[in-house]
Amino acid sequence: MQWMKKTILLVDDDASVRESVHKVLQGAGYGVVLAAGGLEAVARIQAQPVDLVLLDIGLPNQNGLEACRHLSREHANVPIIVITGQTGQLKSASAAGAVALMEKPLDAHRLLGVIQELLLKPKPSDPLPSNAAP
Repeated sequence: MQWMKKTILLVDDDASVRESVHKVLQGAGYGVVLAAGGLEAVARIQAQPVDLVLLDIGLPNQNGLEACRHLSREHANVPIIVITGQTGQLKSASAAGAVALMEKPLDAHRLLGVIQELLLKPKPSDPLPSNAAP
């Protein structure tokens, strides 16, 4: 079976963060869709399905927690990693639907490890293997 390239939606209003994380993700073989704000993120994921979302909290026009709630409700099988420069956000991010939180500055190796782990997890909608009991 051929490996299918996974696509990540990267949402951050800081262009330098978007650029640096984009390079890391592309270098690791991921497709990347970019958005600078919450509303743009919602529009992007509706236009192009993605496998995972990296989402900053401090965003213009719809903050990251609002976007996280919307995305986790509308795209429940897409894991969301909240990335933030703010401390103490784990509880809020988790309540909004994030499956992980990473504080900035991001450690590229750790980020790629978390992404890989989340993308390898079976999704609730994945069919059971034919030999699995219901």
